Amino acid sequence: MHAFLSQPSSHLPLQVAAFGNQIRVRRLELGMNIRRAALMTGITRDNWQALEEGWVPTKDERLLRSLAGTLQINYDALANVIAPLETHFAETEV
Repeated sequence: MHAFLSQPSSHLPLQVAAFGNQIRVRRLELGMNIRRAALMTGITRDNWQALEEGWVPTKDERLLRSLAGTLQINYDALANVIAPLETHFAETEV
């Protein structure tokens, strides 16, 4: 199982919602259903759905590379989008 960052409250930063939406939009642009995208990435369907709902994967390079490959996007661009979100969640942990 892959680790995901989560927000302890129900108030997610806008960037997290945007991240999940971007994942969904790109998947749809590629004509993939959730099952296919999850299978190609090597994660469960539930984990893929979590991505689209705004869960942000931790800095798991293998997962991020697989996700980038599935979505046919640049790995470095994906990692750069996630980095500020990791910082946000690290600051909210007590």
